This record gives sequence, structure tokens and C-alpha cells, in this order.
Amino acid sequence: MKKLLDQSLRPLVIYAFTVLVISIPVYFLIVDWIWENELDKHHHAIREKLEKRLTRLSLPDTAVDNMIAALDKVQPGFSFSETAAPRPDSLYTVIRFDSFMNDREQFRCLTTDIRVNGKLYRVLVETNMEEIDETILAIAAATVFFITLLLIGFIYLNRKTALRIWQPFYDTLASLHTFRLETGKAVPLPASDVTEFADLNASLDSLMQGSLASYRQQKEFTENASHELQTPLAIVKSQLDMLLQSQSLDAEQMRIVEQVYQAINRVSRINKNLLLLARIEHAQFEENGQLALDQTLAAVAAQFSDRFENNAVHYAENIEPFPIEANPVLTEILLTNLLVNAVRYTPAGGDVRVHLRSGILTVSNTGPTALQAENLFRRFAQASGEHAGSGLGLAIAREICERYGWQIGYDFADGMHRFSVRF
Repeated sequence: MKKLLDQSLRPLVIYAFTVLVISIPVYFLIVDWIWENELDKHHHAIREKLEKRLTRLSLPDTAVDNMIAALDKVQPGFSFSETAAPRPDSLYTVIRFDSFMNDREQFRCLTTDIRVNGKLYRVLVETNMEEIDETILAIAAATVFFITLLLIGFIYLNRKTALRIWQPFYDTLASLHTFRLETGKAVPLPASDVTEFADLNASLDSLMQGSLASYRQQKEFTENASHELQTPLAIVKSQLDMLLQSQSLDAEQMRIVEQVYQAINRVSRINKNLLLLARIEHAQFEENGQLALDQTLAAVAAQFSDRFENNAVHYAENIEPFPIEANPVLTEILLTNLLVNAVRYTPAGGDVRVHLRSGILTVSNTGPTALQAENLFRRFAQASGEHAGSGLGLAIAREICERYGWQIGYDFADGMHRFSVRF
């Protein structure tokens, strides 16, 4: 995850770096062009001055030749040679070895003609320029320094200004983190004089109020529906009990009444489980405490001793002490549902094994084939067609695990179903 400020700053940094890279050669080309242009002007000025001054002296040819020979030898950057025909001026840059500097140097040169006492001379005027590498390094160093200084200042000012501008947003976000539907109250949002943030807070407040209203309606409907169903279900069960005890029913009628009784029992269990799911989702089990999971597990398993015996199931456990912090009722429901599921899918003469070690609970039971893993934890989905339950036991177990951040999973290997919970 990346912060919003970093997202907005990243393109600017990339853009500044790109401009920096492009600017260095551009600066060099501009400075080099200005430098050469100024040197060319300087060389032409020297040529004009040299020709005018030699002509103004009105020296004899011998004296002129001696003076030119002396200048040619002692004056750096000048070279004279007598020529027969004039040629156009030539401006160029050359890199050659300089015996005086004892190194390769770059020179800007002007080759031109001057006329003194009627004689035509070919003159070479050259000026030693700084080396290109040094120029590039100097320009690059200066550019990098100022661009970096500008970028650091920009980042600092941008962060400081952006944090001040976006502070109402972060305050709103912090308030939203504390919002819980189960509390039944909307959290107060900070006031802001910025139009966009004020509109955002108004929309969020309206959204919270709507969610709370829907939550209360759903909660009331679930509780009312469940409670309203309990009374007629209890009456129907009572009447069916009376019918089952009646001596006036024949065998076929008795079979039908027993089927109806079983269906009513299943509806009653579904009703209770749906109410339990609604209470879990609505966070009505807030009271947490320190529990000895090993002791709770042993107590729940003891309640299944008759069922193990009636179904000819062999039970074995390997339990280590392990404390957890959770609601006692939800923890007991989780363990009960896992054991009920194990007994239901264990054939007669099979095994049920419970292991609790290093914070991992594993409930295993024998079985011929794997269950339909995609349907295991879905509501009203049957993982096997051989044993029909309410379809809510494992859904409740998953809901409890999700509430506390526990991980529940299933696998089948070596003829054993294994449900594991990592606390």
C-alpha cells in the first residue's frame, strides 16, 4: 500500500529527474556555442587589429618579415605564412597535442589572410579552450546541485503544505476506523471549512445513519422472526408428542407423524442456529475472558460419551494446555459443532480423534470419501448427501473463527476427515 502524498509526489520527482538528465547536455551545447561564437568574434578582432597596426607602421619589407618571423616564434596562438592567392576564412575546432602544456588540448582556430606592404600572408589565430570533459563535469555538478536543492525544497514544501491541506481527510479517516455497527451510534466527524471535505463528511454521516438504521431493522426482524417461530413450533411439537403417544394411530399414520416430528425438530434447530448466527454477526457476544481451551474441550467431549457409545465410535484425544481469550459460549459452540460434525460423518466402528497442540486444534474422523470442500462452510449447503443436517453448523463455526481471526480448514487424507483450527 502506498500513501496518497507519495502517489502525487512520485511523477513530479520523475519529471524533475528527467529534466535534470536532459538539461546537462543542453546546457553544455548552449555554453559551448556561446563560447565558440565569442572566440570567433575575438579572433576576427585580432585579425583586424593586426593588419591595421602592421600597415600603419609603414615598415620596409625586410623589417616586416623580421617582425612577422618574431611574432610567429614568440607569440602563442599565431602562425604566419606567405601565400600567393587569397582564400576564404576558415573557422574550426581541433584537438591536438600541445607541447607547451604537454597534453592534448582543444583549440578554436581562425585561418585568414592579411595584406602588409602588398604581400599576402596566411595567418592562423588559435585560442586554447577548456577541455570538454571538465566543462561537462562542471556544468553537470552545478546543475545537479541546484536541481537537487530545488527538488528537496519542493518535496519539503509540498509535504508540509499537503499535510496541512489533507489533515481533515486523515482526521475523518481516523474517526471512521472507530465506527462499529454494533454500537448503534455514528461517530462524530471533524468539521472542515473546505467544501470538498465538508461534502465528504456529510455523505459519510448520511451513509453511517443509513447503515445503522438498516442494521437495527435487520436485527429486530431476525430476533422477532426467530422468537415468533419458537411458539408455534413448540405447539406443533407438543401436539405431535401427543399423537405419537396415541394408541389410535396405525403403523402408516405413525410413520407419517414421526417424519413430521423429525422435520419440525430440524426446523427448530435451523431457527435456533439462524438466531445464533444473527447474534454472532451483530456482535452480541462481547464478553471475552481467559479460557483454558484444553479444559473446555475436555468438558465438551465428555458430553458426547453417550453418542460415541451409541454409534460404536472410538474416541481418542491428545490435548495440551492452551489458554485463549474469547467468549466462553462461542468457544463451546465452536467445539460442539466440530464434534457433532465428526460424529455425524463417522461410520459405525470408526474413530474420532481430537488433538490440541501448539495452538492448533485438529478434529479427525474416519470416512470413505472426501467431503465437498466448496460447500463445507456455506449456509444450508450439504457437503455430503448421506447425512443431512441443518447446513448451519460449520457455517457457525466459520463465523466464530472469523470473529476472532482464527483460521479454520479441512482436508482429507488416509481415510480421515480433518478439520483444523489455528488459534
